[in-house]
Amino acid sequence: MKSFFGIILILITVYGINAQKTSVECVRSVPVPILKKSVFPKKTFNLTKNKENPGEMIGYEKVKVNKGSDLTIVNAGCENYTLTFQFLVKNQKRPATDTKFWYKTAIELMNSIKKGIRSVDLDLINRGLRAVTTYLHKTKKPKFENYLEFGGTDIRDTVVLDKVSQQAGKHKVAISFSVGPL
Repeated sequence: MKSFFGIILILITVYGINAQKTSVECVRSVPVPILKKSVFPKKTFNLTKNKENPGEMIGYEKVKVNKGSDLTIVNAGCENYTLTFQFLVKNQKRPATDTKFWYKTAIELMNSIKKGIRSVDLDLINRGLRAVTTYLHKTKKPKFENYLEFGGTDIRDTVVLDKVSQQAGKHKVAISFSVGPL
């Protein structure tokens, strides 16, 4: 009987140490949905562990925005708070290399869903979209994967538009808004 309690005590100790490591490794809390159910009633949300950093959880929120586009929001980060909006849009005849068009499209797509985003995240998104708009007005040939900093002195705020790619007859447009490191 003593050995049974000894094993239980060891397991509790090991579990407690691992739980402390997990909470120390990831500064940020567990991701939660950011879309309002009242605007997007058919949205789904799932949490998964990050394979590269087991102390981090990643949230995946999915919704069909309209007949022509689907949206996946990836809510991730331990030292950073990052929201990546991945739109799959169809009926776009433009090549994936037309950066000016895709920057404008990313802004339009984000503006089309803002009414359904919880207010806590709107400030970051609005400031990021202003930074993207300013960049577009100042740049003749905008570049993908150009991290634009906006606001924040101690903690950086950034926005980035990934390279646009084609998937199953649709274009994938991904724009990320980040705060950090925290």
